[in-house]
Amino acid sequence: MNLRQMEVFRAIMLTGSIAGAAELLHISQSAVSKMLSHTQQRSGLKLFELVKGRLVATSEARELYEEVERLWRNVEKVHALSKELANPSKGNLYIAASPSLGMTVVPQSVADTVKERPELQVKVILPLPNALIDVVAEKIVDIGITTFEVNHPSIRVHARFSCPLVCIMSPDHPLASRTAIYPEDLIGHRLISVPLQELYGISEEKVYGDVLPQLNIGLEVRSGLIASLFSRASGEIAVVDAIAISDNLIPQLEVRPFITSETIKIAVIHNSYKPLSPQALLFQDLLIRRLEALSS
Repeated sequence: MNLRQMEVFRAIMLTGSIAGAAELLHISQSAVSKMLSHTQQRSGLKLFELVKGRLVATSEARELYEEVERLWRNVEKVHALSKELANPSKGNLYIAASPSLGMTVVPQSVADTVKERPELQVKVILPLPNALIDVVAEKIVDIGITTFEVNHPSIRVHARFSCPLVCIMSPDHPLASRTAIYPEDLIGHRLISVPLQELYGISEEKVYGDVLPQLNIGLEVRSGLIASLFSRASGEIAVVDAIAISDNLIPQLEVRPFITSETIKIAVIHNSYKPLSPQALLFQDLLIRRLEALSS
């Protein structure tokens, strides 16, 4: 499958129709149909089935699409690099961050970087931590900030930090009078939580211990910052990473230490075989300074 065939295949997968792909690519529908037919003949695969007027991807097409998306990200990276080399004073910065960090420390660090490099173009993606390792290893981004343990031969760790878990709640919550919250204190209270294993690589069993089966986890959301928003709206208690409530992002909430042996590990990483650009070095320095200040 050549580059043009990849582009057409990807457009059909995204839009689900010949007409949609043609509109997306600004070419005729007949050109899309011919390219799809040629691709299927050359590959020997049936990629789509017509169901109620829409093209539905076969299992082979869905599997192929994952690889095409990975390759397409590299194609976009080549295009961006070409533009950067043609206009070196402008520059680009590609960042991948775990969701909780991408909504807290990364925005301010990007803002500080842009103050010094006003022409800089920045792209931030927030993949789940296991996918984040892949985009750094594949050189798709310049810098990664992850909450997962990193052990990859092509990835260099520039700095590591440890972030505790905390409990947040409304001032009138029954546990707000405590100076610290233990797992057993949560029994009998409706709890807002996040998928700890998926986001941080730590298990609920280790965080909550033996009391886990007795807890009423009434709501699970995708990040500590979102949990904070729900806590403020409902007054219910939430267990989040401390950075999620840094800089008083969500006011009117009480914050208490959560006493558990587990902490969240944060790592600033990049691909060892891809030298950091001046703008990436600047962002990395500002980010590490910010993480150091929050950790202290």
